[in-house]
Order: sequence, then structure tokens, then C-alpha cells
Amino acid sequence: MKKALTYLLFLGLFAGLGFSRDFIFVGINTQLYKLYYGHAEITIPRVLHIITTVDYTTLYYSKYALTLAYLLLYFLVTFLCIRALCADKKFSRWAVYIYALLLILSVIIMVSGYVINKRLDSEEYTFSRWLMGIAQSPLVAFFLVASSTLYQSFQNKHPQ
Repeated sequence: MKKALTYLLFLGLFAGLGFSRDFIFVGINTQLYKLYYGHAEITIPRVLHIITTVDYTTLYYSKYALTLAYLLLYFLVTFLCIRALCADKKFSRWAVYIYALLLILSVIIMVSGYVINKRLDSEEYTFSRWLMGIAQSPLVAFFLVASSTLYQSFQNKHPQ
């Protein structure tokens, strides 16, 4: 029963992170669209009213800071999830490695795309965003919990 509650807790945390991230980024993108195209009739949810006081450039670049913040939040929840649900603690180390790899690859790809193309809207930028999408989702945690379960099952059937 305790393990089921732990699973539900982490599912709830991931769901909350996902919904809040989507809500904030959609709000920012809507405000950016409104500012860029001058559509005054577009409304922003009242809770996000603060973004209506920010200029376009600041708002645009704030998305990078928010991406990093959500990356860290997802990493923290993933790490805690792995520590709570996986019997073998080496899987929490793998969470660190995977997140570091995703971040480093994303930065390298984005910077190389910027150096080559002199802008951030190239295929490299799209791939970098895709990598950050993996890091800002429960996929790493789900993969590691499933891998840990398979690993434990294999260890129980084939003791060394």
C-alpha cells in the first residue's frame, strides 16, 4: 500500500509540473504573439497578468531561464522518485548522468547551430528543444523505474 501511495505521489508531482509548465509557457507564447502582431484583443489568464508588463525581448529570453528552472525541478522530482522507488541506488546515479547528458548535448547542439546559422531557429535548435522536452517530462523517471524493476527481477532469477 505504501509503494502504491508513493507511485501516486510522484505521478501527481509530475502531473503538476507538466500542467504548470504548459500553462506558463502557453501564456508566455500567447503574450509574445500578442506583442509581436499587436493583437490587443488577446487575453492572458489573470494569474499570469505579470507577464503583460514585460517587454517582448525580456519575455522571450525569460523562457530560457524558465526552461532551466523546469529542468532542475524535473531532475529533482526524478531523483527523489528513483531514490524512493528503486531498490538499487545506482539508478539515482543514472538519473544524474542522463540529465547531465541531455543538458550538455542540448547546449552543444544549440550553440553550434547558433554559431553556424547565426540564429536560433534552425534544425539544431529544434533538436535541442526536443532534448529539453525529454528532460522536462517524466520519461527519464519512468524509464529508470522500469529498468530498475527489470534489473531486480533479473537479479532475483540469476543470483551471482
